[in-house]
Amino acid sequence: MDRAQFLRRVKFILKFGRALHSVGAPAHTLEGTLQDMCQLFGLHGNIVSLPTAIFSSFSYGDEEITKIERVVPMGVNLGKLSKVDLVAREVIHGRMTYEEGSDSLDKILASPDPYNGMIRVLCFLFSSAGFLVLFGGNWGDFLASILIGSIIGLLSLLQPVQTIGLVAQMFEAIIAVVAAFISYFLVKLVPSLNVGVIILSSLIIFMPGLFITMAIAEIATQNLTSGTSRLMGGIMILLKLTFGVFIGAKIASFIYVPSIAIEFKTIPDWVTIFTLPVTALMATVIFKAEKSDWGWVTLAGVFGYCCSKFATHYLGPELGILIGGFCVGSVSNIFARLKDRPSSLFQFPGIILLVPGSMGYRSLSFLFERDVVGGLGTAFGMITLATALVVGIFFGNILVKPRRSL
Repeated sequence: MDRAQFLRRVKFILKFGRALHSVGAPAHTLEGTLQDMCQLFGLHGNIVSLPTAIFSSFSYGDEEITKIERVVPMGVNLGKLSKVDLVAREVIHGRMTYEEGSDSLDKILASPDPYNGMIRVLCFLFSSAGFLVLFGGNWGDFLASILIGSIIGLLSLLQPVQTIGLVAQMFEAIIAVVAAFISYFLVKLVPSLNVGVIILSSLIIFMPGLFITMAIAEIATQNLTSGTSRLMGGIMILLKLTFGVFIGAKIASFIYVPSIAIEFKTIPDWVTIFTLPVTALMATVIFKAEKSDWGWVTLAGVFGYCCSKFATHYLGPELGILIGGFCVGSVSNIFARLKDRPSSLFQFPGIILLVPGSMGYRSLSFLFERDVVGGLGTAFGMITLATALVVGIFFGNILVKPRRSL
């Protein structure tokens, strides 16, 4: 390998690493994938991934390169992740040059969101209504969640693309203020509504449950700096949501409206049969998966929820979440082997209904109400369930060895 070849390979690995980071790959996955790529290219590489930076060094003989790159944290994008993985394999197998692969990565990252504004609004609407049925409520709560979910969906169209800037940094708090104000206003109008369930189901998409679960997975794999940083980022999102709800409730308390005595029936359990697949399907839009993968995404969500629900009924919540993570982790690796696709395409949608983001919100809500014991107890429960989910996924990886790091 001459110097030019060495530099071409390093340049492609670096761009591939930035691409993986931009589509939401966890630190242990990103580092493992880049290490595997270095071995395939005949290089010695050391990579450290953080939520806001990538540190890397590469050597071959007397040649050595060290790079430090500032990156912006982005959400999970399963559609681009699948395409990035395909380009990497094409380059590794020699079916595409490094320059062609680099250009392809640029085009993939610059491609627009596959779902237009109307679909995003419908995603918020169906997610709010679907999660309310899963949480339990009455038909009045169901109608209120549809209304608030639609309004939040319309406001989400104004969400900045970048995560920097004052509006972007406070967007979760702004959304929480709007959702809480409308919820408390509706409860003043119709006292039979359950304000807690309505707010929780309306804001569930913004809950950083997956964020916190990924952080614990990174800490468990000894990526301590990245995991701790990601965990604090998730806690800050919860703080913004909780504080926004607190402000929205305060504003609504100054408004007086005459109440209407309307009683609503409780939503029967059998309705879940119809709402669960729709709620799982919404992960296609949330994770920006390719439209052709909607079937796998829906199947993953329903499979993970059913496994966890069945185990929880007999073994309790901790073991139920652990078994749910175990089933999703093992089946996602089987999916990756059979379809030759990244396991994340099945794993992330499979655990989205299991992550304990709502418990983190309730924990901070207790603390804002000066219920320290309740807040700490709920926070510990959130950490316990998130850890059980991660351990279950790891056990699944032991049972069915991953095809590769990605």
